[in-house]
Amino acid sequence: MIKSHYTGTKFSKESQLLKPVARFAKRQGFRLQTAEVPFYEYRIDLYGFSPKNNATIAIELKLTKWRRALEQVMLYQLCSDFVYIAMPESSARRVDAAELQKNGVGLIAVLESGACSCILPAAEHDEVRQFYRLIQIAYLKDTASA
Repeated sequence: MIKSHYTGTKFSKESQLLKPVARFAKRQGFRLQTAEVPFYEYRIDLYGFSPKNNATIAIELKLTKWRRALEQVMLYQLCSDFVYIAMPESSARRVDAAELQKNGVGLIAVLESGACSCILPAAEHDEVRQFYRLIQIAYLKDTASA
């Protein structure tokens, strides 16, 4: 991260978004989580499971290219109850929130302070396939116990 002349940090790599977003997801109840979970030819940047709510979350991190992120999370809807795109706040302001909302995709803004703000909550959708979802949950559990 590059320190700005003001307060907080400026993000220069997607990986710098991971810790703040993981903390945010954990506060939302997704305590079992791991990064870079394989799904088809992609890797889900952060995948989480909430045993309490029996819910899964997939989050794609992007610095600027929200349309590319949308393409990816649409596929992640096959294995996750909720899907989000997480971006620096300055980029998140330029996202077409109506397009995301139409597809049930949520948006998380990562502030320079490292805090996160949910700009648009993800909606539950009908695309999730239990076969894929259960494989991902098993992967999380195996990863956590290793």
